[in-house]
Amino acid sequence: MPKEPTYPMLFLRTNDMKKTRNFYENILKFPIALEQSGCVVFKIGKYGYWGFCKTEKEIEKPEQVCLTLVVETKKEVDEWNKYLIAENVTLTREPQETAQYKIYNAFYTDPTGYTLEIQAFDKDGRPVGHDDFGI
Repeated sequence: MPKEPTYPMLFLRTNDMKKTRNFYENILKFPIALEQSGCVVFKIGKYGYWGFCKTEKEIEKPEQVCLTLVVETKKEVDEWNKYLIAENVTLTREPQETAQYKIYNAFYTDPTGYTLEIQAFDKDGRPVGHDDFGI
């Protein structure tokens, strides 16, 4: 079996790099980890990266992509909600309990049409090994 990966990195396409970059860099305040020709990679939390690459092709059904940011408490979900609304980010579902998954979450839309979720796990709903992530 090969060695475990060092960290996850996700790449997505965007039709409007300027709006996408502004959203992730200036609204969500994610630091740029790497810039390449036509792509920008943001550092997400302690261990993850999201990259966005410019495309001229139509992005079909972007709402089917859900980018989730996990925070520690329900209060933080509510704080994010207040902040994102003040920044005119489109809210698609108010913060609420999702008992089936033992989470409290809200949904928004990014400039490309991808779904952005802010969520907090209930204490007993956290993933196995959650202590590795400091949550």
